[in-house]
Amino acid sequence: MPVQDPEHTVDRGSLQTSAIMLIVVGFLCGAMIPSVFGIIALVQLDSDSRSARQMTNIGWLIFWVLLGIGVLFIVGWLLVSLLMFGAVALPFVVGT
Repeated sequence: MPVQDPEHTVDRGSLQTSAIMLIVVGFLCGAMIPSVFGIIALVQLDSDSRSARQMTNIGWLIFWVLLGIGVLFIVGWLLVSLLMFGAVALPFVVGT
C-alpha cells in the first residue's frame, strides 16, 4: 500500500466549500475572474485535486487584490470629491 505524503493530501470537502464560496463571493462582488477560477477548481476537483487547490488559492488571491484596488479607488474618489467640494465651498464659508 503506497504511503501518501500528508502535505499533498487534499480535504475534498473543504476544497469544494472554498471553491463554491469563491464563486458566490466573486459573482456578488462583480469580480468575474475569481469566479472563473472557482468554477475551474470545481471541475478539476475529481481529476486533479492538487491543481484544484492551486486554482482556488489563485482565485482567492485575485479576489483580495481586486477588493483592495476597489477600496483604494473608492477612498481616492472620496478624497478628491471632498477636496473639490472644499475648494468650491471655501469662499462661501469664509464670506469673501
